[in-house]
Parts: sequence; C-alpha cells; structure tokens
Amino acid sequence: MKKITSVLSVLIVFGVFVLGFTYREDIANYVMKSVIQSKEVTLPNERSNFNNYEFSFVSETENFHVKNKQEILNALYTILNHGMNNFTFYCDSSYDSCIDDLNLVSQDQVLLSTVNNFVSPFNSYEKIYFKISSYGEINIDVDKLYTDNEIIEVNKKISEFESSNIKADMSVRDKIKAFHDYLINNSVYDKVRAEAIEKGTDSGGEYSHKATGPLLHGIALCSGYSDAMKVYLDKLGVPNYKISNNNHIWNLVYIDGKWLHLDLTWDDPVTSDGSNILLDKFFLITNDELQKIDSTGHKFDVKYYPEAINS
Repeated sequence: MKKITSVLSVLIVFGVFVLGFTYREDIANYVMKSVIQSKEVTLPNERSNFNNYEFSFVSETENFHVKNKQEILNALYTILNHGMNNFTFYCDSSYDSCIDDLNLVSQDQVLLSTVNNFVSPFNSYEKIYFKISSYGEINIDVDKLYTDNEIIEVNKKISEFESSNIKADMSVRDKIKAFHDYLINNSVYDKVRAEAIEKGTDSGGEYSHKATGPLLHGIALCSGYSDAMKVYLDKLGVPNYKISNNNHIWNLVYIDGKWLHLDLTWDDPVTSDGSNILLDKFFLITNDELQKIDSTGHKFDVKYYPEAINS
C-alpha cells in the first residue's frame, strides 16, 4: 500500500511538472498580469512646458491601466505633455485587444504625430519608441525634437522680442499680431528645402522645421512657423494646438470665446522677385473664412480637430 501511495505521489509530482513546463509561458503571463494589476502608476510632481488645456481629441489622465484605444491616446498625450523621456503603463486585464491596439497605434505615424500637435513643441518627440510585452506592460521612450540649449535660445529670443515690442496695455490679440508680424518680417520660407522634401531628396535640415529656424536663423518651413507661434501662445497662456495634413501645418487659437485659424506660412508668401511681403489674410480667421480662401491646402481630419469647425 505504501508503495502504491509513493508511486502515486511521484506521478502527481511528475504530472504537475509536465503541466507547469507545458504551460510555463501562460503561467508566467498570468502571474505577471496579476502583479501589474496591483501596481500603482503615478506621474512625477515635476513637469516642464506643461499645457493645462482641455481638448476633444486627447486629454490629461491619471489612469495608466488602459481599457480602450482612447485611454491609450490619453496616456501618450499625458506622457508627452508632462515632458517625460520615458514612462511605463499597463493594459487592464479586461482589455483583451490591448496588445493589438497598441501595435496599431505604435505603427500609425499620422496618429502619433497628431498627438504631438497638442503638446508644447519643446515636449514633442522626434522619435518615439514602444516596447510592448505579451503580458501588457508598455514602455515608452521619447527622443525630444528640441535640445535643452535650443529651448534656452528660443525662450531668450522671445524674451528679447517682448522687451522691444510688447507693452503692458496691449490686448492678447495685439500681442499675437505683433509676434506674427515679427516672425514674417524677420524670416523667409525655406523654398529650397520644401522642394527637396517634395522630391524626396531632403537630407534633413538643422533648423527650418523647428522654432529655431524663424527665430534664430531667419528661415522656416511651415512647421518652423507653427512651432514658434505655439511656443509664444503657450507663453501667453492662450489655449491652442497645431493642425496638420499630409502637406501643411498651422495653428488653431482659442481667443475671444472661439477657435480661430492662424497660418503664418501663407501670410509670408514666396515672391518671384524675392521681395518680403507681410499679409494678414490668415490671421485669426474662422473655419468658414479659411475654406473660402483655400479649401485645398487647409483640409484637415475633423475627428482629430473638432474645435476647428466650431469657430
């Protein structure tokens, strides 16, 4: 009898071992999921260039155990908006398609660059990396578009502009107009690089695609103009974001109780004789006005930028 019991014990232990070996990955994932569900994820107290604005497309969150695609986007926006270089969040155990949705989001460059449009240019990414585990842990690493020195130099230049051009009794609209005129009068559109981009031969410029272009070097692409304007609007505390399509990017500004379009690129036209022209046709105009002037170059996806059609 003892011998039979001993044999059964061995068989049971062996069976448990076989089952454990066969399903070791599932067991490990189950254990890891159980562990991460109990983890508390909190944001650091320190944050830089933070925008405390409310948007329809993305919003700040304190929930980092995501349950759907929108919560993934909100987590990404919050990570970027707080100026973090790396962060870890998790799939909720009830979110069965979380890994699939994360893979789709991480590969959708249009969607990711759209999230970038809602944060400070200083917090925006040049490259963003996702590491997604099979048990629902997501590690995000961010390579920032601007260096610390570039941020210092841009802020310094804006302070110099304010000292020379801004008076205490000026309205917010007048301050924005002064900066609009300053950028256009002191920079030109980077036609050479724009043509290279269109041909697919651009090797990557050093500054015209960033705020450093118009502010420090007198040359800009549309992204350089819109970044510089967004930095200034953020400094003024004016709710705003950038709107982009496949070929263009400009600013949307909340002022006087409504959202208005602002496009410095099109207010600084390229001329055949090289003369510098300052326009204000695209300065704080409604969406109806914008589309009447140009319904092709300023097409945009309404699901990303619903505020833009409510002006």
